Amino acid sequence: MSAALISLDLGKRISSRAPDAMASREVDGLISRLLDEIKVPFNSMGKRVLAQLTDFKKVLSANYLEEPAMPERRLVRELAQVIDNDIKSYDGRWKSLDSPEVIDKLFRNFGPREIELRAEPYRQGAGLSLRGFFCRTSIGDSNKFVIFINTAHHPAAVAATLGHELGHYIYGSLVGEKASMTAFMEGTFSSHLQEGDELFADSLVALSAYSKELMSEIGMIGGAKPLSSDELFRRIRKAYSLIGSRYNVNLRNGKMPSAWRVRYMTSMTHFFKLRCALHQSAGL
Repeated sequence: MSAALISLDLGKRISSRAPDAMASREVDGLISRLLDEIKVPFNSMGKRVLAQLTDFKKVLSANYLEEPAMPERRLVRELAQVIDNDIKSYDGRWKSLDSPEVIDKLFRNFGPREIELRAEPYRQGAGLSLRGFFCRTSIGDSNKFVIFINTAHHPAAVAATLGHELGHYIYGSLVGEKASMTAFMEGTFSSHLQEGDELFADSLVALSAYSKELMSEIGMIGGAKPLSSDELFRRIRKAYSLIGSRYNVNLRNGKMPSAWRVRYMTSMTHFFKLRCALHQSAGL
């Protein structure tokens, strides 16, 4: 598949704040190779797929270390301790996030809002574009932090969304509830690079999904630079292979709509690049 077919009029660098981002043509070539890897044919690229490719391009091009929304070293280290002590201590896997023990421990350590988890498939209206949201509210004398998770997604995506929303809960305790009372997690990950609370919430997912051992096996990547696409492709392909086998994610499955295969690949790449940046910025 030719990179020119998916250029999307990307004839300039994505961000003036990232002068070392790969040239647009090179990113197009990288995206082309990654789409070949997950068997997304060009004839499947309607408007939804093209919109996802725009977000994918921004994620690939961004130098995460230079993003102003990157969480401070102190916060990242506190978050890592929470993951080790309150989440991973049970079985070290994503499935523990929705266990009553983890939910109760997080509430006892980071209250005063009680966590209420609601999970169900949602395909109406906005449909799959909504992965989940949180809402801070009061019901009677109880302060609630309500998390809604759209279980119509792949289980790995559901787990990542839950981790993201729990990240918001922890952020509210460590930093203060400065964000809006309600926040939705939808499908544009590049926008998270502009918002400190969103990137902190994503950091819980990145740190939990990619252990130090896994990162050592995959290898680190930094900011995207010209002529670095071969190395980026190898590392992203390896990250997808290892994460995919661990969480039973097969983006080559033709039964999954192309738009969602691209979105999940964008999600995986975002969390991988963020994990590399957290290692470089906080030594984790």
